[in-house]
Amino acid sequence: MNLTLHAPCNRVDLGEVYGEVSPFKWTVACQQLRMGPSYAVRDAGARALACGGFIPLGDAWENWFHAAPAAAPHMRRVLALARLTFADLPHSDPRPVETIVRTPAGARIARLLGFRRALAIDGLEIWRRDPWAVS
Repeated sequence: MNLTLHAPCNRVDLGEVYGEVSPFKWTVACQQLRMGPSYAVRDAGARALACGGFIPLGDAWENWFHAAPAAAPHMRRVLALARLTFADLPHSDPRPVETIVRTPAGARIARLLGFRRALAIDGLEIWRRDPWAVS
């Protein structure tokens, strides 16, 4: 299947990836779009299979990523495209990229995106990645 990377992600992309969610989760997802650069991975029919982005925080960039169930058979290609987005972060910005991992599946995705587990706190794991690392 032919997959393409599009930036920025939009609300239609979010809706296709998230499906039906609570109003709170939808508000959080839309806020992520407003806070920093974002992207969507779309299939040949222009339907979003995954979306993600970056939020600049005090001492790091926070990376968020979500994939629709339909992305499962294409996850290697989806993640290969998602890794390309790290090159768009400003090279003059020395902050690392961090992500919060809650599940074993999230840990697998973080690892495939080039993150390494940095610490665990309150049942969550913080994973960190050098944004300019080759993965």
